[in-house]
Amino acid sequence: MLLDYIYLIIILALVVVIIFLIYLSYEYRIFNQSASNITESFTSLQIPATFNNAPANYQKNLADFVNKYNNTGVNAYNQQIIRDNVFFGSLLNQYQKNYNNSNTIVQLKNKIAPVRKTFPINEVIKTIKSNYNSQYLSTITNDINKYGILANDKCLSVSGTCPNDRPFCLQECQKGLYTTDSQKFHTNRIYSAADAAIIMGVSPDRINTKNVYPFNIFRSSVNDKCLTIDNDGLGVAPCDLNTLNQQWNISPDENICVLT
Repeated sequence: MLLDYIYLIIILALVVVIIFLIYLSYEYRIFNQSASNITESFTSLQIPATFNNAPANYQKNLADFVNKYNNTGVNAYNQQIIRDNVFFGSLLNQYQKNYNNSNTIVQLKNKIAPVRKTFPINEVIKTIKSNYNSQYLSTITNDINKYGILANDKCLSVSGTCPNDRPFCLQECQKGLYTTDSQKFHTNRIYSAADAAIIMGVSPDRINTKNVYPFNIFRSSVNDKCLTIDNDGLGVAPCDLNTLNQQWNISPDENICVLT
């Protein structure tokens, strides 16, 4: 916004300069026309026949008067030109200063690092925060597209290996090159009701108008259900993005801050 004002002032200054130059050219034409008329009046003056018989000092005084008159007009014009040169010189200097200042402001603006408000798509997610109860969870990954969810130093698992045939449980985190999908979740960034409707397979008018965007969801690579948190703890459930329980903020930092 400040740059816009600076450029506007510079443009207005240039317009004033152009108008003033037009005015000077007009004044110069009037002055030349007046001087020409005066000269013509003198040259066309009918000198009486007896003028040649006038005293010599009279003829000399008349010639001096004509010369002084012409010199006065020329000197006045030259003085005006000098004053104009001084004025336009100072105006040009001020314009140059304003131009340099505007460039300095642009350079300073370019050096200011913007506050990061969105998550860079090329960074690994290390922390997630629930929109339901502000609970922080850490993640692990060897793949930027798939994450393990940590809780109580264990990983959330979705598989048939859970005790009592439970659909999910906390198990020791799988390590090494060979891991199964039971502990992997892929994430989607939800920017609007249209995005949420696609995930849920409904029309956008079925999406909660109170949702605050953007947020992320995490879906199990086994059954495509969404990571869910409630008063009973952590688990997975069919995706319902109309509730805060499945909405997560993400951060590239290790359980320090969360970006929206």
